[in-house]
Amino acid sequence: MSDEILRYTDLAAAIQLAKSAGMTAREIVRELTRGMTYQETLKFAKRAAPLLDLNVVEFMRLRKNE
Repeated sequence: MSDEILRYTDLAAAIQLAKSAGMTAREIVRELTRGMTYQETLKFAKRAAPLLDLNVVEFMRLRKNE
C-alpha cells in the first residue's frame, strides 16, 4: 500500500482497504505506525485499535518485533 493512499484517506477507509487486500492485523498495525515514536503510536492506537477490533494493549503488542 503506498503512502499516498494513506495520506489522503481517512483511517477507517485505509484499514478497510488493507483488510480487503488480505493484510493481517499485524501487517496493518506495522504499516500504519512505521516511523512513529512510541508516544506517537500510543496516541494513534487510541483511534485505530477499535477499528481493528483490538484494544490499545493488543495494538501496541502487534507493533513489536517479536
